[in-house]
Amino acid sequence: MKRWYVIQTKSTKEEEVKSYLSIKGLEIFNPLIETLKGREGRMNKELKAFFPNYIFGKFDPEENYSLVKWARGVQRILSFGGILAPVPEEAIELIKKRTDRDGVVRKGYHFHPNELVRIKSGPLRDLLGIFERWVSDGERVRILLNLIGYQPAIELHYTLIEKVA
Repeated sequence: MKRWYVIQTKSTKEEEVKSYLSIKGLEIFNPLIETLKGREGRMNKELKAFFPNYIFGKFDPEENYSLVKWARGVQRILSFGGILAPVPEEAIELIKKRTDRDGVVRKGYHFHPNELVRIKSGPLRDLLGIFERWVSDGERVRILLNLIGYQPAIELHYTLIEKVA
């Protein structure tokens, strides 16, 4: 019976294992997450594994155990006491519901007008501001910074801010 299992890969080999096992006919799920990384004074988007060194595979262990276990880039199939540990279908579906068509998990950020936020990184790190609105592209936000006697409006990528409790 086909069920979902966790496949541990060697470091940064998630895509290689996914590609190989997909070609062999297995259903593989490797959710990704978008991150921002600063390089040369710029913030660039990067896609990384949501679960580094782990992917999900749906297969029948009686038929496909050796194929998965010995695939290039695989370290092991997650098991406890020598028994493979299946992942509930509901858990996979829950993650899939939060992914877009490219397999990127979108975080559920819920910022509302007039909420106090803090900038998490970059040259304005740790400055506080007031969330004003989402900008049209859906990935940038407009906040009003709290500076002495002045509230300049700035636009940032939504992942650079967090709510202040």
